[in-house]
Amino acid sequence: MIYKKCEKNVLNEYGIMEINSFSEITRPFLFCIASLDDDNSTFGVIKEGARAARVRTTDELAGGFKIDEMPADFLGYKDDGNNSFIDMVDNYLYRLLTIDRDIQGMKKRARMMNFFVYCNAAQVYLQIEKRLHDKLLADGFSEEEIKDILSQISLVAIATQINLNNTLCTTAIFKDVNDYDVYDRVSKLGEKKLTQNCRMSTLVNLLNGVAYVYHGNAEHELKTYLKDESMVKPSLCATVSKLLENSIMNANSSELIPISPRFLTPIILRNNGEFADIKELLSNLDNSLQYGNVGRYRVEENEELLGYEEYLKSSGRRV
Repeated sequence: MIYKKCEKNVLNEYGIMEINSFSEITRPFLFCIASLDDDNSTFGVIKEGARAARVRTTDELAGGFKIDEMPADFLGYKDDGNNSFIDMVDNYLYRLLTIDRDIQGMKKRARMMNFFVYCNAAQVYLQIEKRLHDKLLADGFSEEEIKDILSQISLVAIATQINLNNTLCTTAIFKDVNDYDVYDRVSKLGEKKLTQNCRMSTLVNLLNGVAYVYHGNAEHELKTYLKDESMVKPSLCATVSKLLENSIMNANSSELIPISPRFLTPIILRNNGEFADIKELLSNLDNSLQYGNVGRYRVEENEELLGYEEYLKSSGRRV
């Protein structure tokens, strides 16, 4: 089952809409997938994805972008059994990718797809990618064509131990080397580089991407990566938002505006909170984002929304 985040109001107090038709997926999106161990976190991970993209969320004004005016959607997925995962790929993602068989057109539509996954939800993305690959192969596309097409999908994976070194998409991993729940080969390589260079953060190259590895406080929670004082927050937010910005620009262009690992590295390094003031980096990021003519909440508007959300919370509702 696919859900979309929208602004809360008296008619939709949770700010969530269900996607029921392929025709509803017409814009670039950030597809957010929660840990497989938490059945109730689907809406929460969509909120964190929007937060990372600097769109206003319940407890952070961030860039202040109004979600209902964004030329992109924030989606989430909840497996309700009965092969719903296969149906989601076949009836939504693959149909979108293969509206026609023109390779450049397929790459442009792949560039609409951005995934934001936490913990072992990276395994879900791997299943999505494998099914897309296998269906393309069965439809007569060559391995080189498939790699070329799927390279335009982006994946941001946070606090994962899943091996993502061989993804076909363009991948950015963010992980704390002190979080032994997800300690793996990437963590070991990063820890070695950190020790050698006496640094708090570093990059580890992947086959089709990069991993930002840093010395954190060993907290595994997704929210930890988006705390205001976390050195990883500016790089993580910049990566998510710039990938989404690229998708929006690409959707409005007659030519493909591609991504690659080389797209990711300067974004991460330029926004590294180890070397610059975190709040200043985030402010500069917010001012640089080109999401189109998207309105931003004024302080008074935000205070009004916060008041409404406090009312919902006091009534025992989820916000």
